[in-house]
Amino acid sequence: MVEPWRTFEPDRTIVVREQWRDRLWSAVPHRVVRSDDETLVSWVPTGAVAVWSSNRDLPPAAGLSREERKLLALQTCEVHPVERPEAPDKLFFHRRDRWSRVNLGWDPRTGSFNGWYVNFERPPAADDDGITSMDLVIDIWVDPDRSWRWKDRDDFDRAISDGIHPPEVRPMIEAEATRVIAEIDRASGPFAPEWADFHADPAAGLPTLPDRYRHDGTEWSRSLEERWR
Repeated sequence: MVEPWRTFEPDRTIVVREQWRDRLWSAVPHRVVRSDDETLVSWVPTGAVAVWSSNRDLPPAAGLSREERKLLALQTCEVHPVERPEAPDKLFFHRRDRWSRVNLGWDPRTGSFNGWYVNFERPPAADDDGITSMDLVIDIWVDPDRSWRWKDRDDFDRAISDGIHPPEVRPMIEAEATRVIAEIDRASGPFAPEWADFHADPAAGLPTLPDRYRHDGTEWSRSLEERWR
């Protein structure tokens, strides 16, 4: 049963998913670092195997850029699930009722901190397996010195004009961006200095997806109504 929010036990593996037009769109295994009534912090190490919807090797997407392929996939839903290993090491902040997820990344070879990636997406919903949201195309990149820049604003404008996302999401993104930029300026929340020094337990191993979420698993053939019944 779907709920707006719930907490999860530390060290548990959960599945963080995207849902798009009544179908599963991605499934990534995360290990819970911290979970409370407002924030879920999770970890995905390099090499953890996720499943993503892709049209990269399908004829309609031939010759298109990555950005063009993504918008086409959202428009047509002509995709298939593809497994791929995650990289680099990443820490994720999922926050209740927020229209963004903040990712911190580290170079798996050197351990150096790469910066923050602010992924604007729909507020997360929870169930027994983990949490679900959906990417809204637009992002902000934040360097280790907390200088920041927008990413994919043109793609977001096109997603609105093409009817992929409804126009009412624009003010939600603008309001969320104002909150995030204030956090960047204050070095608070995910942007607090201590999180850039995070180190996962190397003995914990890789989180793995349940078989039903693998690329040939049953979750990819279930409807949203069946999944959350």
